[in-house]
Formats: sequence, C-alpha cells, structure tokens
Amino acid sequence: MPPSTTNGGLEALAGTAGATILLVGAGGCGMRGLAKLFLQAGWTVFGQDTRGFAENDVLLQDGLKPLDPKQPLNVSWVVRSAAVPAADIHVSRAIAGGAQSALYSDMLGEISKIRPVLAIAGSHGKTTCTGWIAYGLREAGIHVGYLVGADVPQLPSSADWGNPALPLILESCEYARSFHALHPADVALINVDAEHPDTYPGGLEEVIEAFGVFLSNMRPSGTVLAGPETPDLAHFCSGNWQDTPSLPDDQVIGLHGAHNRRNAVLVAAVLRTFNLPDVAVDHALATYTGAARRLEVVGQLENGATVVSDYAHHPVEVSATLQATRERWPDKRMLVVFQPHQAQRFHAYRDQFAPSLDLADALLLLEIYRARDPEELQASVEELVPELRARPGLKDRPLSTVQDQAEGRKILASWLQPDDIVLCLGAGDVDAFARNLR
Repeated sequence: MPPSTTNGGLEALAGTAGATILLVGAGGCGMRGLAKLFLQAGWTVFGQDTRGFAENDVLLQDGLKPLDPKQPLNVSWVVRSAAVPAADIHVSRAIAGGAQSALYSDMLGEISKIRPVLAIAGSHGKTTCTGWIAYGLREAGIHVGYLVGADVPQLPSSADWGNPALPLILESCEYARSFHALHPADVALINVDAEHPDTYPGGLEEVIEAFGVFLSNMRPSGTVLAGPETPDLAHFCSGNWQDTPSLPDDQVIGLHGAHNRRNAVLVAAVLRTFNLPDVAVDHALATYTGAARRLEVVGQLENGATVVSDYAHHPVEVSATLQATRERWPDKRMLVVFQPHQAQRFHAYRDQFAPSLDLADALLLLEIYRARDPEELQASVEELVPELRARPGLKDRPLSTVQDQAEGRKILASWLQPDDIVLCLGAGDVDAFARNLR
C-alpha cells in the first residue's frame, strides 16, 4: 500500500464559502472524528447536536464553533449524520444559503476521491481492527491518517489526518449500504455475516451482494486483504484479492478471545504491506489494548467485583465476548447483563441469542433497546426466557428479566459475590447501567 502521489489535502473540497463546513448531529463518534479531520486541515467547522457540547469538550478546544441559530450562516458544506433527517431545519437553512449537502458517509466518499483510503470492512470487528492497525503504524513511526468509530486510549484521538501522502485508515460501515459511497484504494476485509436486518431484510445473501458492490467500487489497482473468516468474494473485486497468511501458534496477542486472534491475522497482514519489520508487527500485536467498550473495565465494586462494558449486540459478537471474558478471567463467576438492541434484530436472530449466552453463570436481561424499529413491531426479552431455561445444563442458573434498570441493579446486587465479573453487553444504554453500578 504505497504512499499517495497526490497531496490529498482537504482544500480540494472547499466551495463557494471557502473552507467552511457545518456538521449536524456532530456529537456522534464518527461525526466527531470528521470534525477533527477538518479542524486539523484549517477549516472553519460549525457543529450542531441536540445534546449540545460540554464546556470542556475537546472539539471546542480544537476550534469547533457551536452553531448559533440566530447568526447568519454561510458554509460550503453541510454534513448530517444518518440519525438526522434530510428535512432538518439546520440542514435546510445551510442549503438555502448555498451549501452542498451530504450524509456523513457521502463526505467520506468525497475524501476517498482525493486521498487513498484503506477501508476496514466487515460485519464484526471493524473498530478493533481499525484502531489496531492505526496503533501499529503510529507506533512504528508511520504517520498514517485514521478515523475510528470509538475512542482508542492508545491513540491521541479517534481521528487524525496524519501525513496526507500516506493512506487514511478508515472504518467503513455496511449499515444502510453507506460504504457504497467509498472508493477505497485498498480494503482489509474481516468477515461477512447477516446483520442489520432493518436494511438487509433478505439476510446473508443480501449482505454479500452489498459487500460485492462495495468491493467493485475500489480502485482497480488496489488490493483486498481477506481475513481468515472472509468468504471468497474475489469475483466482485475490481482489484487484487489476497488471502492472509496465518500466524504462529505461539504468537503473543494483547487482546483476549479467539475472535481477536483471527483479527490479529488480518492486522498483521496489513502492517506488513507497509514494510514493517517482524519486531514492529510483533510489538503491535502484543501491546494493543483495544477500543472503548470492547471488554472495557469500567469500575470496581466494594465487594471486589469487576464491572466490564462491551458493545456486543449481535449473537455472534455476544458469544465471542463471553468466550473472551472467560479466557481473561477463567476462575471468576461471570454475571452477564444483556440488553438486546432493536426489536428487528431480536426477531431476526432470535434462535441464536439463547446459545450465545451459554457461558454466563447468571443472566440479567434488560428490556430491548428500541432504535429505528417500526411502532407496530412488538417484542420483549421475556420471550427469550423459555429458550434460555431450556439450554442443556443451565436451567438452574440465576435468570431475571427487568423493565426498569433500578430494579435490575437490585437484583444484580442480590446475586453478587466477591470477585465476580459483571459483564454488561449491548449497543443501547446498558453502558450507562454499567458505569452507574455502585
């Protein structure tokens, strides 16, 4: 993955109002990263978010200007997150003033036209692998740019423009086919699985088709590095397809879990394309500690129990996270607090959720966190209880469902023993539940 032959500067995107941009829905991690990139490039960046910005927000310190709806607005671009409707008043106001309008994913596509992008793609593991690759290259003194979908403590921030003569390492998301806007120079492909049933109702076949379109959009001179879990999609690829070689059995990996050992295979292969010596690759694999909400220890209770928060919400991710937790703390009881995310996902993968939770020694189910769900689609975690009770050898483990998180904290407290692991899983507000445990 050679250096770029162009300077890759964001000045190429400046419009009639110069290097000015408004980000609507700027509080999300991806949008915050985008703000960081434009601020580093010297743009005037306005931000709007319904939650507002804290006085000590690092983006404000970097120069982000909170949008003042009473002041005249003249910007070259208005970019909105996927959660913001096209008819949003701030978006409409900017367009009326002459701004070009784009979704977050569309702006990433514009960036991929002016700077070579190494897109990290897959149904699971994108954030971990993107952060891992960026960390390994930065540790080796290769000042690539990057944009990760979560905070990575070992990186200065979730995004950095870096040296524009080098690739931008970019987490690319398949949700709603947003990665179709990209034109990557190269791709690191982790895996492909049935996910996001709200935008892929046809299941795995439809997801594979979407990944095929994504791969066909890459530059013809590029390479797809295929991880050990990746199906053969070479026929979609407009560039070169390359399977990744395995790692030695005794390779030291800093992250726990069988899934992370598979991720490490792909990470190592990417790092070697930048001509890193073996010692630098080994260092990156052994010392990376992961991204926020990926088996993140968030607290210690008075009785010595450890509270862990993880973003896993698909049954494949849930199963992998429980296995990694057991590997990391083999002698501890694992109390799992799981909050399903979306009624649509709950229904689509219903038969996979019960077995994904088999390793839990006790299980507290918070009610489904609804997001983008049709109002007429009703579901409850109560429906999962008979299947969980029927799992072989697990019918007597503590198991409760709750509608109210305060009630959940009381039940959990009645189960707790010294030195337990409390693992809180989900993409909703279960992270707040974890961090507020006392």
